Amino acid sequence: MTDSGLQRILLNCSSLQTLNLYALSTLTDEAYKMISRLPHLRFLDLCGAQNLTDDGLSCIAMCKNLVSLNLTWCVQVSDVGVIAIAQGCRSLELLSLFGILGVSDRCLEVLSSFCSNTLTTLDVNGCINIKNRSRDQLLKLFPNLMCFKVHS
Repeated sequence: MTDSGLQRILLNCSSLQTLNLYALSTLTDEAYKMISRLPHLRFLDLCGAQNLTDDGLSCIAMCKNLVSLNLTWCVQVSDVGVIAIAQGCRSLELLSLFGILGVSDRCLEVLSSFCSNTLTTLDVNGCINIKNRSRDQLLKLFPNLMCFKVHS
């Protein structure tokens, strides 16, 4: 899959509700930004999207109906991108940030202010800059959490 291939798909399939781009590490923000054209998108798996940046993630935040977002190993993402997702995707039920070193407690605080009532699954394992990541600390921010690990 190339950027141009994904862009063609996104231009012609605007009613997509599910998009699984798992382990497609060669795509860039040029393609990821086009995901914003999917107003009905509910499920997005970007695990291993090594070239996804906060700019691309900020465009994805326009997908207001997103309920499941897997950002595992999206190593260029930081608090800025996650905060954009929190502000734009207020119906999130599942979010995996597994292995992202650029995120900190700050993004969780903002995420809590927008998604604390909807988020039931949150994986911050391996996010060494999130200091308050114990089960009890996460439950204070997200009282409806039931699952703390997406990947094993």
